[in-house]
Amino acid sequence: MTYAVILAGGVGSRFWPFSRELEPKQFMRIIGEDSLLQSTIKRLKGVIEPKNIYIVTNNIYFYEVKEQIAKFRISDKNIILEPQGKNTAPAIGLSARLISKKDKEAILVVLPADHYIKDLGKFKQVIKRAIDCAKDNLLVTIGVRPVNPSTGYGYIKVKAASSVGCFRVDKFLEKPNLNKARLYIKNKNFFWNSGMFVWKASVYLKEVERYLPDLSKQLSLIKTKDDINNVWQRIKPISVDYGIMEHAKDIALIPADFYWTDLGSWDALAEIFPKDKKGNILSADTFNLNSEGLCVFSRGNRLISTIGLKDIVIADTPDALLVCRRDKTQDVKRLVEKLKLLKRREHLAHLTERRPWGSFTILEERVGFKIKLIEINPGKRLNLQRHKSRAEHWVVVSGRAKITIGGKVFSVDTNRSVYVPMGVRHRLENLAKVPVRIVEIQTGIYLGEDDIERFEDDFKR
Repeated sequence: MTYAVILAGGVGSRFWPFSRELEPKQFMRIIGEDSLLQSTIKRLKGVIEPKNIYIVTNNIYFYEVKEQIAKFRISDKNIILEPQGKNTAPAIGLSARLISKKDKEAILVVLPADHYIKDLGKFKQVIKRAIDCAKDNLLVTIGVRPVNPSTGYGYIKVKAASSVGCFRVDKFLEKPNLNKARLYIKNKNFFWNSGMFVWKASVYLKEVERYLPDLSKQLSLIKTKDDINNVWQRIKPISVDYGIMEHAKDIALIPADFYWTDLGSWDALAEIFPKDKKGNILSADTFNLNSEGLCVFSRGNRLISTIGLKDIVIADTPDALLVCRRDKTQDVKRLVEKLKLLKRREHLAHLTERRPWGSFTILEERVGFKIKLIEINPGKRLNLQRHKSRAEHWVVVSGRAKITIGGKVFSVDTNRSVYVPMGVRHRLENLAKVPVRIVEIQTGIYLGEDDIERFEDDFKR
């Protein structure tokens, strides 16, 4: 039987400031009404049944994935959780191990969750050909004909084509510098590495045993999902390209005859949106004079004005602004790494943060106080908690909230307020069928999100 393994645990740091560690790009609606993850699942309709679609992701994204896959009738049991990201070789190995326990002949279609693909009919045909090829115990990869000398993709060099329309792979090559990339695209034997693979679970696990024996040993200790936490900390991060594909011998490549991009950077996104006569993408509220090759994207509501720019990307959010040359968009990842080292909040989350119960938005933050807008979804409640360093004032601005403060439980209607003293247990709850919105004013000596002691949590955090 054939299964899909969708890799949805990445951070997508090159897509900052839209993508953050707590809201990576695979969960965002970038093109159309669906998130990138949902688009990936939709692409498989008619090829793989929903019951055979698995998603590998990080523990912290469980409730986001659960919400996004609900409309596809994919069971929560098909979400495979990594305690920490260990790159693609362990993630694929984990899914191969768990699926092969129930189906020794399983064929896996491995797909990243953040690709953009047109021509879905052709995509499905390619995947079906790859599945047939994988039945011959080959590692099958999907290769894309280069259209420019990209330094953001790895490359694959192939040998002559076989009679069934696939190529035997000569070697995998890491991301090149610009001079090498220019040489590669002149040679018809070079393809971009799309990161899409098809193979038997048993064949992949044998390759792991051959080339990554330490990983194989740890995976062999996993009998059920309950074993993952005990094993995962001993696993070393490594990509499937470096760990397996650069060494394996029996690899076949099937060319992708559909439009593909991995949306790995702002420049990749710029290829998709329509442009004006001067090559500008002005997808926000922009007033522009005499610019060329300008790309403006915004999640805010302010006017962006530009004059005389050339080949520049502007990505604007309420709390962070990125301005960079289009040929430097791959370096955004380095910038995010520095933000993380500096412990800047902007690498981690937006001003609006999603939670399993709803969301909150930071409206204002100064020394000594913070103002939030909290939205609680129908039938949801926050955990029972208390804070050591802050007190809170709540004003219900819409809906009706059920509130616990100390030993008292009561309801608060719109335009009413309550006070939560420092150190007192409290909880917010929404029993209605419409969202409840509350303005929260925090006061105290420390207002960090980690000042929280949980006692009861519906989401087991």
